[in-house]
Amino acid sequence: MRLQPAQLQWNERVMTEARKHRYTVFAPQRENQRGDDPSLILVRGPRVIMLWLRMGRRKPLPQVDRHTAAGREAYGFWPADWPLLVRVLLREPDRVVVPLAARQGAQDGADGDDVA
Repeated sequence: MRLQPAQLQWNERVMTEARKHRYTVFAPQRENQRGDDPSLILVRGPRVIMLWLRMGRRKPLPQVDRHTAAGREAYGFWPADWPLLVRVLLREPDRVVVPLAARQGAQDGADGDDVA
């Protein structure tokens, strides 16, 4: 299924805003190749955001729920969600604190020979 002009404009608006905030944007080469695939994947530093961009009537997006349940950052947005989408892009990633012992164990390697 090919995207309609309004959908293409919506995707382009989101890509432009993401690039403005220094995200690398990955878009599928073929539109709507698979329904479960995100519309866009945004990457900046350690942060990876999967976006499902929709138009028209709001419907549940179970693929977003599956990725969120797996600990990934995933969202479904409609054009009316523009302010929320911008807030998501501006938010800093959560800092992950790894205890020193865990870091040292990872550096030592599985057999403790300092080779990971």
